[in-house]
Parts: sequence; structure tokens; C-alpha cells
Amino acid sequence: MVENAILKKTLKIEFWISIFVRLSILGVLIPSIIEKQYMLVFAASSMLIISFVPSIIGKRYQLVLPPEFEIIVSLFLYATFILGEMKSYYFTYWWWDILLHSFSAFILGLIGFVILYTFHYVEKINLSPIIAAIFSFNFAVTLGVMWEIFEFAADQFLGLNMKKSGIMDTMTDLIVDSIGALIGAVMGYFYLKGGDSLIIKRIVEKFVRQNFNRKRKITFSL
Repeated sequence: MVENAILKKTLKIEFWISIFVRLSILGVLIPSIIEKQYMLVFAASSMLIISFVPSIIGKRYQLVLPPEFEIIVSLFLYATFILGEMKSYYFTYWWWDILLHSFSAFILGLIGFVILYTFHYVEKINLSPIIAAIFSFNFAVTLGVMWEIFEFAADQFLGLNMKKSGIMDTMTDLIVDSIGALIGAVMGYFYLKGGDSLIIKRIVEKFVRQNFNRKRKITFSL
């Protein structure tokens, strides 16, 4: 009963946060369309689409995503686009970009851990903690590298300024990504070694239980 009450409250919070963030993005997108600021239209449209990605993935693959995950995605988009770009937090606070990169890498590391832990749980695969940690770390860092490539391409072909200070920005981002990924990987490692983690219990275990308790076959198709 207590768990159901907490879930209901969390779902309500997730709903209103998602609405607030999407309305904030629309508040940028609509004036940008009217004023024909096409770069801003592209950026705002991308953020708006990304805000629906968790729901789309859940429906497409019949997965129950923890509301905490969708809250994290919504808040991250708000911090990145509305505060970072529109409110100039990237320029006002030197640590803003570092904070967001380290946090995103940490979350991606946990997502990598969830992927491997799911196969461990469903298929009863013997999962080595060190292998799980390495996979989680590499998963997060690889996505971080892909993001840097995207930023470079956007600057070159769309005339944006995502790289800002050039090579220093890229290297700082990659180093911070690696640190965030390492923290997530280490948490996963010690959890598999018999440790306790509120984050993993709250999000990872709940996700696996809700979706794969009946040993549903994992099938993904493009």
C-alpha cells in the first residue's frame, strides 16, 4: 500500500514536470518559428522530440519505465536547453556544462548497467561484476564521444556554436564524461558484489521486476 501511494505521487510529479518542461520548450519554439530563427527552431524541436522518447520507447517495446527516469530526462532537458542555452547558464556559471556532462554520463552508465543486468536477470547469465562495470563505463563514454561528434557536425554544417571554446571544451567534456561514467560503473560493481545502493534498488531493480518477472523474452526490432 505504501509503495503504491509513493508510485502514485511520483507519477503525478512526473506528469506535471513533463508538462512544465514541454511548455517551456514550446515557449521558445513558437516565437522562433514566427521570427524565422531556424537554428533555434531546430534546437527547440529536437528538445521537444527528445522529451517524448522515453514514452515512445516504453510503448514501442512494451516496457514500464520508472517515473523517476522520465523525471530525470525532463529536468535534464530543462537544465540543458532552457537554463543552459536560453538563460545563458553555460556562460554565467563555468561549472554548469561540467555538472550536466558528469550527471548525464553517470545516468548513461546506469543505463548500460540496466541493459546487462536485465540479461543477467532474465536469461540467468552469470554476470561478472568487473565485466558489468567495464561495459557500463564503455557504454556511457561511447555515447559521450558520439555526442561530441554531433556537436562538431552541428557547428560545421549548421553554423551553430556548440563547441564554444573548441578543443578545450571537447576534452573537458570527455574527461568529465569519463568521471561520471566511472562513478556509475563503480556503483554497479559494488552492488553486484553484494553491496547496497538506493539508486539501483529504486530504479534498476524495479524496472527489471516490473518488466521481466514473467521471464518475457527480450526481442528488439528496428
